[in-house]
Amino acid sequence: MAVRTKPGGFRALLSGSRGFTLIELLFAVMVFLIGIVSVVWVVSQSLQDSRELHMRMSATYLAQQKAEELRNADYYTLTSGQDVDEEGFPIELDSYGNPGGIYSRSWVVEDDTPIVGTKTITVYVSWTEAEMETISIVTVVGQPYPEGMM
Repeated sequence: MAVRTKPGGFRALLSGSRGFTLIELLFAVMVFLIGIVSVVWVVSQSLQDSRELHMRMSATYLAQQKAEELRNADYYTLTSGQDVDEEGFPIELDSYGNPGGIYSRSWVVEDDTPIVGTKTITVYVSWTEAEMETISIVTVVGQPYPEGMM
């Protein structure tokens, strides 16, 4: 059985279709590229924000770690300082508090602040990514009661 087509056949069908002009094709490619560039930009921004957040969280952890260490230290020996190596040179820490990272940590101990018999401890953690960043944590410790006073 033979297949019947209209007069003019396939050629007539194609000649009636318009197709895409070069301008329409360029516009479609431009819209597609804008979409791709936008997605790449959003992903890159989220990766950068994630890295900055990780660095800030690591710095906060290091500050909290030192603040707790100082809170548990002997009240009468608390002094200002910074992390140093065996020879007394300042060291930079990684996000776990080990030497060899990008974080520098220092602390200031103020006597009789905010009231007599207390010390205010401020721990600073600094690092440099694009610019210098610093976070600080403040805590107050009180003078312990003398033996037999409680």
